Amino acid sequence: MTIEFKDIPSPNNGSLRAMVERRWTVLRFLLQASGLLRDPLMILILIASFSRAGLIFAINETARAEGDIFNWSSLLLIVSAIAMLVVGYFQRMRAFVLVTSVSRLLRRRTSKLLLRANIDFLLSQKHGKVYSAMTSEINALSVAVTSIADILGAIVVLGFALPYLAYVSPASGIAALVAVAVGTIGFVLLDKPARRYGFQASALFSEYCDRVGDMLGGWKELRLRKTRRDALEEETMEVIDKHVGARMQAQQLFAASAGVGQSAIILLLCFVVIGLPIIQIADATVLFQVLTIIFLVNGPIETLFNAMPSLSQSETAYHRIRSVEHALAGSQSVSLTHEGPQIDKFDEISLVGVEATVGEQDNPDATSFHLGPVDLKFRPGETVFICGGNGSGKTTLLSLITGLRHPSKGEVRLNGEALDDAMTAAYRELFTGVFSGFHLFEHAYGLSESELAELERRIDQLDLRGRVSMLDDKFSTRSLSAGQSRRLALAVALAEKRPIIVLDEFAADQDPANRAFYYDVLVPELSASGQLVLAVTHDDHQFNKCDRLIKMAGGKVISDEQLTPMKVKGRI
Repeated sequence: MTIEFKDIPSPNNGSLRAMVERRWTVLRFLLQASGLLRDPLMILILIASFSRAGLIFAINETARAEGDIFNWSSLLLIVSAIAMLVVGYFQRMRAFVLVTSVSRLLRRRTSKLLLRANIDFLLSQKHGKVYSAMTSEINALSVAVTSIADILGAIVVLGFALPYLAYVSPASGIAALVAVAVGTIGFVLLDKPARRYGFQASALFSEYCDRVGDMLGGWKELRLRKTRRDALEEETMEVIDKHVGARMQAQQLFAASAGVGQSAIILLLCFVVIGLPIIQIADATVLFQVLTIIFLVNGPIETLFNAMPSLSQSETAYHRIRSVEHALAGSQSVSLTHEGPQIDKFDEISLVGVEATVGEQDNPDATSFHLGPVDLKFRPGETVFICGGNGSGKTTLLSLITGLRHPSKGEVRLNGEALDDAMTAAYRELFTGVFSGFHLFEHAYGLSESELAELERRIDQLDLRGRVSMLDDKFSTRSLSAGQSRRLALAVALAEKRPIIVLDEFAADQDPANRAFYYDVLVPELSASGQLVLAVTHDDHQFNKCDRLIKMAGGKVISDEQLTPMKVKGRI
């Protein structure tokens, strides 16, 4: 199913026109996403609503019957009561199915977009906003489907009950319309500030997610300095308190709006009991009928006013999800949406006049880093070391070589042909590696049986057998030291047997024995097999182990030195 998020006014815009536009857009979106109007739930809603309406009518007709208890109205009363209870159960279950289907649809949609987002989005976007949109906001938007179903059912019942009430007692019918109008006006007046607080609470929850990310990602730094930990704790507690305060304010106003509706019903009851006998002669039977109708429609009216706040909250959720999805849609890596022909070998990779500017996507005023122009060539079997100070552009250069980042100027060429969107995804499949900020997955995702067997061999080779093992495609543990985690990530990269392997400061976390194994055994082995080895390193005493040494400073290649004679090596 293809659904589209459309622009809506900000939930902070309290004008009546903005409210109507938001509500109509979100309502139409949820009806389309859930398929509610075409779902069996609509039949269940109608049956349950008509059963309640039939119950109201049957009670009144039974009360009017004199002496004859077992008549058609009694039968209607029994059938309506049973149908309302049984169908009501299935209605609630079917509504839950639709809620989960909408949640599933939205999560699948945003997950696919996130998996195809470009590097600028992933590096510059605040993750808390994304976490919040993909979790709590989707929940809030999806659950509104139940509120819509409840509102539709209440409208059907009221559509029968109010005319019937006017038929039994015209004065009571007019009073009921006035009560509903008063309740609606009260809700609209209280809904505006409630939505404002709800919008604040949503933004604060995103901030809270960012702080949780700081706690998880910076646990080492937090334990090394008490004042840093205390400051983060203080800020987190402040965010939590503000979030809870905003939510409480919103819920109090929503509860008050529902209370206005309930107050209107109470006033209606007072009118029937006190005012109706004064303004017209009403016998006991008419009063009983009127009170029966009011008591039995009280539930649908309460449902109506209690469901409206859910729709208001869904507008905030819709606005924030749409904001994240819009950012994701504008940051899609086109190459990830096009699968070109498979490439399993190469003759030459060249960078011709390549330049790149790296900035913050959500902060255009921040200082950008510029790399280039860069002109380089790489061939199978080479061992190329890249060195330079912090901020010299080594990682940015690797992201350009691997196709993770597109150059702003110049071309990356494969075998003399410039990469285009149709080729880039297949080009990236030439690479494997361990980056400086690598992520170790819980599962060995995507590895074939032969690659899993190779992974087992590499685990042994890298002296990890005593710490980790494979359970099917899952690692037995990821609770490893920094050096062990990096070696396990290397084992996965080696198991993939790609033509090019990228190693970003791999030896930095290794002890002398493993560092010697890396430079003296592993790198020569990879080069001899025909793999292109691209390694970022600061170990200047190991520079003699490479074929070429590229030095960088200030975003430029300041030297590209050939340390060994050019020679043809084996190719994969």
